[in-house]
Amino acid sequence: HSMKQLHFRHLVNMVYPEKRMKEFASTFDVVDGPNDEGEMFTRPGILVDAFPSPYPNEESARYANGGALPPDLSVYTTAKHEGLDYIFALLLGYRDPPAGIAVRDGLYYNPYYPGGLIAMPPPLHSDGLVDYED
Repeated sequence: HSMKQLHFRHLVNMVYPEKRMKEFASTFDVVDGPNDEGEMFTRPGILVDAFPSPYPNEESARYANGGALPPDLSVYTTAKHEGLDYIFALLLGYRDPPAGIAVRDGLYYNPYYPGGLIAMPPPLHSDGLVDYED
């Protein structure tokens, strides 16, 4: 998912203290410019930079996600009524479909998603998928 409106600074003291968040931001290469010669250049990220997109363009995002374009979640929690609760329910709501509901390959049943069928695989389905620093 892209987070076009989420910047590293938004997570200061929410995820990491400012010093650690600056270190984290600097691990990303950001295209900036133009410089005095009109050239674009790459530099380490800083707190005012937006999070980089996981995909270079919409077409590659669709290709990586079975034809579905992942929504931008940067403002979703404030744009959608009860957005935090919706995302929480969506992440944990994957179920086996009820009798009589056919689910084609590449889709998953989630009663919290409009229509009940979603292309995103269950992201929280087993241990070991995410490595934590601690």
